[in-house]
Amino acid sequence: MSKKQVLLILFFASVFIISGCLDEDGRKISLSGNDTELNISLSEKTEGSWCPAGSQVQVKNPSTGKLLNMTVEGTEEFESKTLCRALIETGSEENTTRFEYMWSEDKNITVWTKYDQDGKISLRYVHRK
Repeated sequence: MSKKQVLLILFFASVFIISGCLDEDGRKISLSGNDTELNISLSEKTEGSWCPAGSQVQVKNPSTGKLLNMTVEGTEEFESKTLCRALIETGSEENTTRFEYMWSEDKNITVWTKYDQDGKISLRYVHRK
């Protein structure tokens, strides 16, 4: 699975979480096809919340075993703004890459942070509209 595909899947997963395009209960969706499995699970506390803490997204490539897991942790202050924070892990058991994705309720600020193997920030990208 290429990085573009992973980012595209993450984008759509975020849209599903934010828009509520899920099952009858509004909490789970599973899709599979094209060598990819996508599972989205929202916590019960998400109704009416722009930051669905406890929600999870998992993308798996069954042929390679590579996983992408995203868990929404809740809100966090960043530069005097309240942002929603999600942790993302991708790769295999032997080689995992960790990211942090944060966004503002109005979508005017997004922050991507990549961590190295020691847990230190190796890259941070901040986008403001």
